[in-house]
Amino acid sequence: MTASRRGGGPPRRSSRKHYNHYHQRGRAIEAMASRLLERKGYSVIRSVRYTQGVHLVAWCDWAPPLFVHVRRSKKSVTRPGEIATFWPGEVVTLRTIPRWDGMSVQLWIYAGRTFGWQFFEVFPSGIREVEGVVA
Repeated sequence: MTASRRGGGPPRRSSRKHYNHYHQRGRAIEAMASRLLERKGYSVIRSVRYTQGVHLVAWCDWAPPLFVHVRRSKKSVTRPGEIATFWPGEVVTLRTIPRWDGMSVQLWIYAGRTFGWQFFEVFPSGIREVEGVVA
């Protein structure tokens, strides 16, 4: 005896396949960001994978800790105000992270080989673009 679906038709595709594809792409971007930080002399750990949380925590002897959230985009961000429009949940989460003595919370966006990396520091009251890998 076989189980049948109501309405017939072809079986549904599992969304798990799409989840794995995007999960692997996200991990690849995190690995690229981690390598950038390590080349600058930071020690880096990857946090538990959250959609809207901090992906990487980096530290070194000469600077306060750095909390990094990494995102991929198909186009570059032209102004910092677009960040809150494109990723509102991430911005709200990053703004609520407690800060101390110069600690930096950043959102890094990889817009492919054409545009490369863009770095933004997220403050409780706003966002500004950061030149270079770290503030």
